[in-house]
Amino acid sequence: RALVADASDQVNTSIVLTAREVDEHVRTVSVVAEPDRAKYHDLAGADAVLSPRQLLGESLASKVTTGVSTTLGDSIEVGEDFDIAELPIHRGSDLVGTTLAESEIREETGVNIIGAWFRGQFVSPPSPDAELDGSTVLLASGTARQLEQLKSMTLSSVRGFRHGQTVIVGYGEVGQTIAENLETAGVPYTVLDKVEKAGVDVVGDATEPEDLRAAGVEDARTVILALSEDTDTEFATLVIRDLNPEVEVVARAEATENVTKMYRAGADYVLSLATVSGRMLASTILEDEDVISMDQQVEIIRIDAGDLAGTTLGEADVRSRTGCTVVAVERNGTVLTDLGPDVRIRHGDSLVIAGTDGG
Repeated sequence: RALVADASDQVNTSIVLTAREVDEHVRTVSVVAEPDRAKYHDLAGADAVLSPRQLLGESLASKVTTGVSTTLGDSIEVGEDFDIAELPIHRGSDLVGTTLAESEIREETGVNIIGAWFRGQFVSPPSPDAELDGSTVLLASGTARQLEQLKSMTLSSVRGFRHGQTVIVGYGEVGQTIAENLETAGVPYTVLDKVEKAGVDVVGDATEPEDLRAAGVEDARTVILALSEDTDTEFATLVIRDLNPEVEVVARAEATENVTKMYRAGADYVLSLATVSGRMLASTILEDEDVISMDQQVEIIRIDAGDLAGTTLGEADVRSRTGCTVVAVERNGTVLTDLGPDVRIRHGDSLVIAGTDGG
């Protein structure tokens, strides 16, 4: 049993204290609204204290930095060199405008594409005819080398384009986390916020064209909107897209129901606070599972080959029959990840399978 407290810091600590009074053994998970108050959740007796805004900032920053963000947890260990990563496709990538089949991702990198987000909608498995664009995020499995190869395919192919200016709009907890991550990655950036404070380069309104111009939006490669009001984010997206049709717009959404509107306004990549919060909670409460997707549960399981022994992966046709994907085969202590349709399953093999909770 677990009790989740997700309101204000004062209400959350009160809930935790009450729960401890009623049942000392109940597991409590508390969500932090203000990061500097996390210690008070600990003092109240919370078993886990989560800060989703910090994770949201890190996730938005990862759209700009070049690192591969791996997402496989510890409960399913598949060799030493195997992972699952979420890889957003950048606006200038050669993958944009191709279908999944035309992209030849599988042939060139050897990765498995488990699923993908298309304008915020998760599909697993994606159709070979699905068209890739700057709002597509791939969920892929493979070795570190394979994932790095895929990462290079998702980045802009225009020489020097990645080194253009990044503008962060909004400098609350999310914006500050984004700035810290860009600083660590060596990515130059300018900060616009309505309040003058340390770390803010331009003081102005995110919805005013002149203020956005002053922050360098017209020449920017990427603008990251880290605003707490979704209506401001939607309007700012429209203004930014008008000022610079080629800029990559990465946006935070406070409410999941507004994600679609932000894409319609012209954002390339949107991630909601509610989605990140839900993912953190699921990963904390469901300790025996790997919850890796942005908006729903994707599980990794290991099963014995069983009746599939003696068949090829193509003959087994696990994906079309179940909606799940075989991402690795464990055989005599080794892990096979280069899994074409001709790979034959043997007695004693274990299959590592990924799928949504409805699969």
